[in-house]
Amino acid sequence: MLHPRQAGARRMALAITAASLFTTASAVGAIGAPGVDPAHVDLQLHPGDSTKITKTVKTPEILPKPDIYFLADTTGSMGGALANVQANANDIMTQVDAVANQPQFGAGQYKDFPASFGFQNDAAITADKPTVTTAIGTWTPSFGGDLPEANLFALHKLVTAANFRSDSSRIVVWFGDAPGHDSVCSTISGETDDVTEASVTAELAAAGIKVIAVSVTSGAADGLNGDPAGSSGDYGVCGTPGGATGQADRIALATGGQAFSDVPAGDVANKIIEGLTALPVTVKPVATCTPGLSATFDPAEKTVSSGSEAVFEETIAVAADAVAGMGTCTVDFLINGLPAGDAFIETNSVRINRPPNCAMATVTPPKLWPPNHKFQTVTASVPDPDGDVVTTTITAVTQDEALNTAADGNTTPDAAWVAGHSNQVQVRAERSGQGDGRVYRISVSATDGKDTCTSGKVYVSVPHDQSGPAAVDTAAVIVNSFG
Repeated sequence: MLHPRQAGARRMALAITAASLFTTASAVGAIGAPGVDPAHVDLQLHPGDSTKITKTVKTPEILPKPDIYFLADTTGSMGGALANVQANANDIMTQVDAVANQPQFGAGQYKDFPASFGFQNDAAITADKPTVTTAIGTWTPSFGGDLPEANLFALHKLVTAANFRSDSSRIVVWFGDAPGHDSVCSTISGETDDVTEASVTAELAAAGIKVIAVSVTSGAADGLNGDPAGSSGDYGVCGTPGGATGQADRIALATGGQAFSDVPAGDVANKIIEGLTALPVTVKPVATCTPGLSATFDPAEKTVSSGSEAVFEETIAVAADAVAGMGTCTVDFLINGLPAGDAFIETNSVRINRPPNCAMATVTPPKLWPPNHKFQTVTASVPDPDGDVVTTTITAVTQDEALNTAADGNTTPDAAWVAGHSNQVQVRAERSGQGDGRVYRISVSATDGKDTCTSGKVYVSVPHDQSGPAAVDTAAVIVNSFG
């Protein structure tokens, strides 16, 4: 005699055609591409400087290096849901494989004690998709018994049986149409301890397994969140039935997963994709910098829904004692503590440079003698603290005497450019015989090909007499020496 759930499944099969029951592979939602932007920045900074850069991380819609285990209720009323997943399993895995780094998959099923098994591991986590597709294809709706099934027992067993990789994003996609017995006592399961919702939730959380729970509407049961106590009838050896409504919602929430309720049998595959692409992800930038550089982030980490954006303000700083040259800061934006692939690695190339020091500019010669009214060539130079080759440019020449004044020889102008030599200028060796001497003020700029300084000034004097005091700059008088 068929259990009411099995009879319900048969009635559904008679009333609904296969064409309307199954979701076609082309109808399963598509998955997009992730990355960090900008992925590379070229900077030039001085020792002691810092700069801020906005980095936007488009999180992966599928968690990095995912181990995805499909767990199905294969009791009698699940025929429509099983057929939907079987028709689309390869498409789901292919989509994940196209965008996720190193994905692997597994599959298992559960029915219930004592009429059948509590859990069967059909395919441990593997990179071989055909193996998993074949395993899923073996699922056959049968058995049942009372309304609750061995849900919790199956979740308990797969923690170790699924063979999750140690460094993977562990995800269980669980779908069924009935709640789970709580507890599954050791007498009926053969386990050392009773299995309860609380114990299973703790196991899953400790193992870092996120649960996507898809509660199927079959017309014959109450869904994964139904009441496990009121409809329990074949676990008499376990004592008074326990548990409460909302099992799937609580387990999904506690493990950082997703829960879907009232899902039609023909929409299960789409809900699986929806769940896989909407898991919470914590993005944490981890920087590796060459000596003298550092990278900090605001915020230090950020949790968003997978597939959405996490925005950071990155500060690149150069130490005050940093050595000149090229440096790098490479940042790996970890997803839930795991590397997510090359798309999530950004590099900052930093040229550390100290500019020429215009404040230390010098001129040769600094004094002109005799005052014979002839042009003399003076050469300005600016040192570079990094020892770089510097191009010095004289930009202006002023003096503190008029171009033509009493007792200065009646010559004008008093400065001339030297063609092809930006660091040289000719100035006239003369001064007024009635003053304290002349001072030429020569403005300079300099570049090392990377940085420029522009505030340099050097002085050339023409004293009143050779043995007397140096010429004093009459700051109030500013005359363009070029006329």
